[in-house]
Amino acid sequence: MIYRVQLIKGLFRPNDRFYQLDHAEQFKGLWSRISLLIIMSTALYFLSGLLGIQSESVSAHLANINNAEFQGQKMWFMIGSTIWGFLYPLIILFLPALLFWIFLEIDFRKLVVLQSFVYVIYLIEFCLLILLNMTLAIPRDSSPFSLGVLAQYATKNELVTSFFSFITLFQIWAISLQYKFLTQSSAKSPRFVLLLILAVTLALWLFSTLFTSIQVGRLF
Repeated sequence: MIYRVQLIKGLFRPNDRFYQLDHAEQFKGLWSRISLLIIMSTALYFLSGLLGIQSESVSAHLANINNAEFQGQKMWFMIGSTIWGFLYPLIILFLPALLFWIFLEIDFRKLVVLQSFVYVIYLIEFCLLILLNMTLAIPRDSSPFSLGVLAQYATKNELVTSFFSFITLFQIWAISLQYKFLTQSSAKSPRFVLLLILAVTLALWLFSTLFTSIQVGRLF
């Protein structure tokens, strides 16, 4: 069976698309869709950096540096955001796929397709975060879609708050898609599959928390 990669239909008609994906032997449009995701991600993160979204680590140094230095740090922030927008989809697409392939013994190409659906969800969430920041000045930590708001009432620790800001409705959506396909395609027990998904997702949340918490002033 030839499987044509259609990312939007995969999100809203997962049962049909996952059945076809599970029985696929050849893939059409996979690498072009991956390239499109990388381009879209890079463009969105460039826009985010240009607008100064999530640039608190730069703004915190306003009182300590002159205008020329501040503009230079903003430029570095934008460049860093753009580079991250290029690298992040590569991490999300291939690292979980590699781990699932090792532990669940599913065709690697099918897992990359699955992670492509996941990254589309991440991009939808990121677009909403940009809109919230631009229109209502709401940062990621205070997103109404995440547990970051509740975490702010429980602790003043920025790392903890940042970590819980990555636990969102969109992440749950992505986990549910992964669980649906992996339990359908793997001979492993559903409990093992769920634990593997949660372990991989937790590691990505921790990594993202530490990465976004790096102070620009310590780097330049």
